Amino acid sequence: MSADNQQEMTQLFYYTGFCSGELSCSLIKATNPIGKEGSVRYYPDITFSNADKDLLFEVNKVIGNNQGVLSPIKGGYNLKFRGKRKVQLILEFFEKYPPIVGDLTTSKLTLLHESLIILRQRTTRQRSNADQQKLEAIRANLVLLKRNAIPYKRYNQIVNEKNCIGYFLSGVLDAEGSVGIKSNGSTGQPFFAVAMKDKKIIELFHSFFNMGNIHFRSNDGLYHFEIGAKNEVLKALSLFINRYPSRLSKMKTRIAKLHQILNDYTPGSRFNWEMI
Repeated sequence: MSADNQQEMTQLFYYTGFCSGELSCSLIKATNPIGKEGSVRYYPDITFSNADKDLLFEVNKVIGNNQGVLSPIKGGYNLKFRGKRKVQLILEFFEKYPPIVGDLTTSKLTLLHESLIILRQRTTRQRSNADQQKLEAIRANLVLLKRNAIPYKRYNQIVNEKNCIGYFLSGVLDAEGSVGIKSNGSTGQPFFAVAMKDKKIIELFHSFFNMGNIHFRSNDGLYHFEIGAKNEVLKALSLFINRYPSRLSKMKTRIAKLHQILNDYTPGSRFNWEMI
């Protein structure tokens, strides 16, 4: 494989990271009309939500072969893949470019994979009671994951190549991150932050940068990683401008503005956080 092809494949981990932050998985149960085959039908469903319509179009093309359905919701858009065939496309992408870490994301994908195995094994007109119970258990576990953010299983980090991790974190940043300047008394405090329920992804940010701090926010159940020192924020911003670039329009603009402000800052001057 050429170096260019290797680089292109490495960059695809960006979409793994972005989707890890925006992923919702469910197994939809629908009752068939009387007289139709079986009593109920199950539809696996993967949905990604974001306000950037163009980026969701890009995600649809890259990971779903343009098979997803994009629809507006309050404040943004849903990109939905429903049914065995479409969900299988997404699972195949994640098999090639798996979440580097993330117990919650991997738990959701694992449960949907298990549901597909059961749904495809059916050889009779009527689903067995045993299979029905397994599918109901999967539905219940997916609901618990969403409600309680407790992983179905624990998973080890499976990719350690630095550039793969960098692109993965760039995608997570676009999905769940924020940068800017916040009020700090009479001055401004720059920040680079990511907040998620998946602790291992937050810990990966900390270990990748070897700076910043992590704390748990009990009010919303999120693990919060933040860098606040000016020089350290600049290093993080430069990384996501030059090496692992952001693809989210709003994030790219905010990163560029903050990077410019911090580079122009001189001791004794005040940050203008209204520019961010």
